[in-house]
Amino acid sequence: MHENRGKIAVSAIVGGVIVLAIFFVIILPLLILIQNSYAIFLDESNSRRIFDTNRISESLKVEVSQDAATRELALIVSNDGPIHVKVVRVWAIDVIRQTSITGENPCLNQELPGLPPGSNATLIVQECISGFTGIAQFLVITERGRIFSSNKVYLKNGKFTDIVFPHTLTVSIINMKKGRMYEVYVTPLGTGKVSPEKFTHKATASNENVTVAFGIFPGNYSVALYENGKLIQIPEGNPQKIEVPDTTAVIFTLERGRIISVPFDVFILSPKNVKEGSFFMADIDIQLPKEANETVEIKYIGSISISSNLPPGQLDYECESHSGFRISPGERKTVIICSISVGNKGGGGSKEITISVPQEIIVGESDSGNIYFNKPASKTIRVT
Repeated sequence: MHENRGKIAVSAIVGGVIVLAIFFVIILPLLILIQNSYAIFLDESNSRRIFDTNRISESLKVEVSQDAATRELALIVSNDGPIHVKVVRVWAIDVIRQTSITGENPCLNQELPGLPPGSNATLIVQECISGFTGIAQFLVITERGRIFSSNKVYLKNGKFTDIVFPHTLTVSIINMKKGRMYEVYVTPLGTGKVSPEKFTHKATASNENVTVAFGIFPGNYSVALYENGKLIQIPEGNPQKIEVPDTTAVIFTLERGRIISVPFDVFILSPKNVKEGSFFMADIDIQLPKEANETVEIKYIGSISISSNLPPGQLDYECESHSGFRISPGERKTVIICSISVGNKGGGGSKEITISVPQEIIVGESDSGNIYFNKPASKTIRVT
């Protein structure tokens, strides 16, 4: 009896040892392996997430230009993103054929720059398109696999017919005076280059605005505005000194003249006398007074009134209106054309036809937002 109990106890101990052995030899290493694998997975996932975030944050601006001194074709690559970008390859593409101009090899793939945020680099690519005629485009490949394309340019034997500027400077003149001559001068202060260096404009209306573009290289410049040959004094300063590419827009705001919303004058053009059984035309003209100081677009034209004391059925007419055009101060234009037919049974007594243009049936709007209406007008035509 005691012998059996001893055997059972020994068996239990051996079984426990075997279970512990299995746990330490198989299960515990497996748990450690799973934990290590999960840690590696998390680390790789985090690395991939960071890589994808950095990749999508890359931003390059690629512009085709020329070296100012040698006139060799060049790419100006600017990093306008928040992270460092490494350029690894540049391809030159024939846009029409959608093939590489340099064959199986990239245009550039050695000693290409790394660009910190806000920096730029110039890559000479003249050898890549030597002798090429057609439309070319350049693809810049980054270390993270992003592709950025340049503007498309037409080349003849690998060269531009005219110099290409990497930046555009816009100069706006606001609130010009009608009849005045305005001149804008953009002068390099150093080694910069700009085209054109002078812009001339004669204002055709009061409070007219104009914007002109100049091709320009990086550098310091003086931008000056003259009115009828005299330098204009404005609060912002004139001339203005700028640095390109930090500043690529200049606005000269002149003193604004008073704009007056005045009613249209109305003219009814028709014969004074017509005979029974006749047909005639009547035109309705409007004129915008010179005091308006701005052009106006005719938006809407309502109905006019044509009445008479002729017997019923002895007067017939049809009118056609014209809107959607612009009218300048002092200008006169036709807005309504009417064809009128008079019967030959007018009866006795004095007979008349009256054409009436009610007030505010003709509506216009200016660029400044002013609303314009017409004055009332009427005209009586005798029927004999």
